[in-house]
Amino acid sequence: MSAKRVLTLFCAVLLILGAVMIAGCTTAPPQNEGITVMQSDGTYVNLPHTAERIVILSSNAGEMLQILGAADKVVGAADSILSNEYIGPMFPNAADTGKWNVPDLETIISLSPDVVIAYSSSKPNNADAIKAANIPIVYIDCYKPTTMCQDVRELGKLVGNTEEAEAFCKYYEGVMDTLSSRISNISSEHPRVFCEGYTDYSAQGVGSGMDLLLNIVDGVNIIQEEDTSSSMKVSPEWIIDQNPPVYIKVATHANMADAENRYNAITSRTGFSGIKAIADNRLWLIDSGITYGPRCFAGAASFAKMLYPDEFKDLSVEDMLKDYNKRYSLNLPVENTVYPKF
Repeated sequence: MSAKRVLTLFCAVLLILGAVMIAGCTTAPPQNEGITVMQSDGTYVNLPHTAERIVILSSNAGEMLQILGAADKVVGAADSILSNEYIGPMFPNAADTGKWNVPDLETIISLSPDVVIAYSSSKPNNADAIKAANIPIVYIDCYKPTTMCQDVRELGKLVGNTEEAEAFCKYYEGVMDTLSSRISNISSEHPRVFCEGYTDYSAQGVGSGMDLLLNIVDGVNIIQEEDTSSSMKVSPEWIIDQNPPVYIKVATHANMADAENRYNAITSRTGFSGIKAIADNRLWLIDSGITYGPRCFAGAASFAKMLYPDEFKDLSVEDMLKDYNKRYSLNLPVENTVYPKF
């Protein structure tokens, strides 16, 4: 074989190898100018620069923007965010962009935002129209405990404050690691738990927010089906038959104001008095503000106290939330987040 032909074959092999290597990098972030942000679903979005004008459709991401010192960059927010008595005041100059799931496109366009931030699991119905208007949407949840720090770091990159994002993650992971370390030394059996959603008899299955918190504290969810809709209905008879030793129901902060009546409504259900959790006074209502979102470390601590009361009787969830408020100059609820109180 001639030297020329050998050289030709060698170059062909190099081209093939190069193509294979390129094909193997399809999951890597795009190498474009500007900044590249990984969304909560693991996909990437490239933006020309850090965001200076932001529209938020996610209250959890909104709370985190306050922590990152970027609340002043929010020029628009969903009506549910602005009407929230605790989250809304963080954005005094934000315009009302309507419903979080169908935001008003005309208002968003008029604000000339660099980006719209929404939930990855609940994308706005008119997302395509927003994109067609050349307005980028970034799906960052700041919702689930398992992806919290990933989301926070990416949000910090988006607003140009990675240092504060790392500081929060150090704080957040420190709390979670402390809980996990203490639970690893507990030799008693880990309790079975029924987690009920906002509506009656809606069970929180595998992968739901409550289930993820339960995993952190080594609780056993009696629902083992994957929860894709957050509205998995079960019958009262099924709950009675399962006889859970611990029963946890999530409620909005507004509904926690009526926690006693809501608690009594559960205990007075027909046949429920015989359920072990009810008989042993191990039914709790928990505020969704600490169950989902940046404060879910306090939700995990609450779950730990519910499941292992003797081992965590020294832990004060209220003190944790007070420290959180002081640390980040917030005014979020610290009382009435769990009923009955510990």
